Amino acid sequence: MSELKIPGKLMLAGEYAVTLANHLALVFSIDRFISKNYSQLVNEKGVKYGLGSSGAYAVLMTKMENSSLSDKDIFRQALILSRQTQPQNSGADIAASTYSGLLLYKNGSFPERIFFPENWNLIVGWTGKPAITSELVKKNQLSSFFVKESDMIVRKMVDFIKAKDFEKFNQEIFLAEKNLEKLSGVLTDKLAKAIEIAKNFGIEAKISGAGGGDNVIAFTRDPKISQQIKNNWQEAGIIPLDLHVYYKK
Repeated sequence: MSELKIPGKLMLAGEYAVTLANHLALVFSIDRFISKNYSQLVNEKGVKYGLGSSGAYAVLMTKMENSSLSDKDIFRQALILSRQTQPQNSGADIAASTYSGLLLYKNGSFPERIFFPENWNLIVGWTGKPAITSELVKKNQLSSFFVKESDMIVRKMVDFIKAKDFEKFNQEIFLAEKNLEKLSGVLTDKLAKAIEIAKNFGIEAKISGAGGGDNVIAFTRDPKISQQIKNNWQEAGIIPLDLHVYYKK
């Protein structure tokens, strides 16, 4: 019997608005895992990559206690477990680690799975600095305009992903980033540099998660451009992570 392993996650959009009941996010699981015996969600020094290790751990503990539970029951129970230490947890990370794939998630509901077009390539750059999500969430009071804008961007992203319209999706990445930058403590010099580098190649990038550190993400349709962006990130001290969207079988 193969070892139980749970995937980590990255946020695509809606990372702050989804902390409020009935609001939206796009989140996806990635092909790095946590198990009883190891974690690929931290580096060799134990520093978190910002890949949802806490949520993945809650799902792992829940599954280890009762592997026969349905995904819905695992999601419910893991979220209860997670909120014992992280009361503001939206559940997006739990959803990604439970269901896998790209998910449209509404806080208070079960997620809907959608699929990226096969020729859209994920690129991820890690700043080397972990973000303290709970502090950033507490620090920022979300205006109704911010939340409305965030939800609208998420809905449009879903439409453009389903329509395989890369140019319009890329523009929503830009708008999602600009909306995030209205918040305090989110954009760091390193994140700004990573975004600028991608833009030099005609690709919009954005913070994934709460900001203040962790990761920047982007998508391309050309592996050569992906590699050029990653090379330039590396030169700027931003560490490319070899990650892919993970769909469990």
